[in-house]
Amino acid sequence: MSISNSTDVLPIQLLGKANDLIKDLSKDQLIWLGGYLSGLALNGQDIDTGELVNEQRQLESNVELTVLVGSQSGNAKIIAKHLSELAEAKNAKANVLSMADYKVKNLKDEKNLVVIVSTHGEGEPPAAAEDLHRLIDTKRAGNLSGLNFSVIALGDSSYKNYCQTGIDFHERLKKRGATALSEPLLLDVDFQDQLEEVTRETLKLFKPTESNISDQTEKATTNTVSSNGIYQAEVLDKVLLNGKGSAKETYHIELSLEDSGLEYQPGDALEVFGVNDESLVNDIISKLELNADELVDLKSEKIELKTALQHYRELTLVTLPVMKKLSAYVTEPVLNTLLDNRDELDKYLEGRDLLDLINDFRFKLTAQQLVDSLRALPPRAYSIASSQSEVGDEVHLTVGAVRYEKNERVHEGVCSTFLADRIATEEKLGVRIKQNEGFRLPETDKPIIMIGPGTGIAPFRSFIQERAESGSKGQNWLFFGDQHFESDFLYQSEWLKFRKNGILNNIDIAFSRDQEEKVYVQNRLSEKASEVYSWIKNGAYIYVCGDKDKMAKDVREAFVEIFQKQGGLSKQEAEDELLAFRKSNRYQEDVY
Repeated sequence: MSISNSTDVLPIQLLGKANDLIKDLSKDQLIWLGGYLSGLALNGQDIDTGELVNEQRQLESNVELTVLVGSQSGNAKIIAKHLSELAEAKNAKANVLSMADYKVKNLKDEKNLVVIVSTHGEGEPPAAAEDLHRLIDTKRAGNLSGLNFSVIALGDSSYKNYCQTGIDFHERLKKRGATALSEPLLLDVDFQDQLEEVTRETLKLFKPTESNISDQTEKATTNTVSSNGIYQAEVLDKVLLNGKGSAKETYHIELSLEDSGLEYQPGDALEVFGVNDESLVNDIISKLELNADELVDLKSEKIELKTALQHYRELTLVTLPVMKKLSAYVTEPVLNTLLDNRDELDKYLEGRDLLDLINDFRFKLTAQQLVDSLRALPPRAYSIASSQSEVGDEVHLTVGAVRYEKNERVHEGVCSTFLADRIATEEKLGVRIKQNEGFRLPETDKPIIMIGPGTGIAPFRSFIQERAESGSKGQNWLFFGDQHFESDFLYQSEWLKFRKNGILNNIDIAFSRDQEEKVYVQNRLSEKASEVYSWIKNGAYIYVCGDKDKMAKDVREAFVEIFQKQGGLSKQEAEDELLAFRKSNRYQEDVY
């Protein structure tokens, strides 16, 4: 069949044949086919169906991949989904599986494997990956000499054991005889801009050559993603939640999503694109004796140094990779000595920002070298404090402003103080929905126990609003804590209203500074151990949100003790029981 260069409309019988040919094609394949046919027509060429069939066969020869996902906040799932869609566009196949549901014994039967896993806490695997992470280092994994694999590791370079879980998987798979097709690919918190390249290059590892047609399909896929879901949201309202005399500064912030088309679920987070404090930027530029107006290259554009630092570079947090890059512009040996001792380095970096570093060492570098050495300014994620069923085209946040004294000056959290001080109502800021599949209400009317001290209360406001709007019959129990009852009982009137109308069945509070002996939410859990265990036996789901370093660990220990004493279990059995709850999503955490 050939199609001429005529502008005539196709006869009706040809339209029927065309529909039969394209009905099973995916969106990306249709995009490519349209471009392919247009290109031939513009060049006055006839279509050789034999050539087209050969190209199609080449696409269909692509390998089948197993993609194992271990996710804490949902980022690993985002990458896996993108990889799967790209593979489908190339007529390859990517079978995406959760590590929580995968049997280690199946590894020996795999041929091509992609591991996408995040690192939780201080180098720990997420709950879904815990079993596989452990068992893959044992003989139960078997001989994996027939397996080719690649690892995509997610982490935050501000932590000591950056991407450690992914590195562990890489080393343990190699130890069992598997062939690594590349070194582990380490992704920082600002990985979104690398999403296309990461998935494309990973897929190429398992296929030695790329055809021109698949490259065109790839370009079509890339072109469909342009905004990364970022929306300029207007600030509708901002209210200080703490009362007079509080040592804290917590804000309730309402943003408009009108006409954005953005949707979110209870448990999701909102990524906020903050802006660095202008005075901090000016001090850094002045101390380095640079010109604020000098143009630097950033994202294929020329922009002024001050703009680059204020909007696009991390200044309030110094990570190890940044330290290593900056060390090239310091002549003093002290910095290199510090880099050689990780424990001392971690102690030094704690609470320090870029200006501290510049004050402590003498740097000699250009504006471009400075910009190139710093990591991109990532958005900060805040648990959403509203249900869309209740607030419609709005999204609410609960934000604690971070301020502290160090080295005889005030340090501030970049995004929390941007929201508190440097953005006003009716102004706009960039936001993006971040789905959190690991923190979801149960689908049925199961009872829920919510533990959220301080700003950890945010997602539970969305949970209760959602259950009120949906008419859920599930029971709800809230444990909340902060410093003082009089000044720090966040959303007190709302909780009392929900308690009065029967939506909130139980509420237990712990205000640590209102008595001589400090009392925390884990203490309240222990005091109500018998009733808590009764709720658990009746199918309750448990949710914990807030500080990961101490609170989350103390709450876990409280539940282990409840399982142990109320259930008559040994400590090991109680710990296993809690792990089983986590793996089955009956114990979910959103910690930071």
